[in-house]
Amino acid sequence: MQDHIHDLFEILMMSMALGMDAFSLSIGLGLHGIRRHTALRLAGTIGVFHSLMTLAGLYLGLAMQGLLGAVAHWFGALLLCGLGLHMLYTCVFAPEQVVMTGTGGIALIAFSASVSIDALSVGFSLGLRSTAYGVVSAGAFGIAGGILCLAGLYIGRKAGVRIGRIGEFAGALILVGYGLHFLAG
Repeated sequence: MQDHIHDLFEILMMSMALGMDAFSLSIGLGLHGIRRHTALRLAGTIGVFHSLMTLAGLYLGLAMQGLLGAVAHWFGALLLCGLGLHMLYTCVFAPEQVVMTGTGGIALIAFSASVSIDALSVGFSLGLRSTAYGVVSAGAFGIAGGILCLAGLYIGRKAGVRIGRIGEFAGALILVGYGLHFLAG
C-alpha cells in the first residue's frame, strides 16, 4: 500500500512538472486573449497529446529495455535529468516566445505537439520502469496538461508572464529530482 501511495505521489509530481510547460506557454497566449471555445479545444488537444506522446515514449522505452537491458534504466534517468536541465536553461536564459498562428485544427495540433514533446522523453523513461506505471502516468499527464493549460490561459488573461516562468522553473527542478531519484533506484 505504501508503495502505491509513493507511486501516485510521483505520478502527480511529474504530471505537474510536465504540465508547467503548457501552463507557462498558455499564460502567454492568455495575455493576447483567446475565446472560451478555442481555449477548451486547446486544453483538450494538449491533454490528448501529453497522453499520446507519453504512450509513444513508453512503447519506445519498453523496446529499448529489451535491447539495452540494465543500461536502459540509466539512460532513461539521465534523459529525465537532461530534460529538466534543458527546461531550467530555457527558463533562465532563453524564455520561449509564444507563437500560435491561428486557431484552426492544424494550428492547435502543431502547438499541442510542440508543447507535449517533453512527454515523449518522460514516457521513454517510464517505459523502463513498468508498463502499468507508464499507462497510469500517461493518463495523469494528459489530465494535468489540459487543466494547467486552462489555468495558464485564465491567469494570462488576468495576470502576467512572471508566474509562468516560476512554474516552469519548479517543473524543471521536479524533473531533475526524479531523474536523480531514478538513478539512485
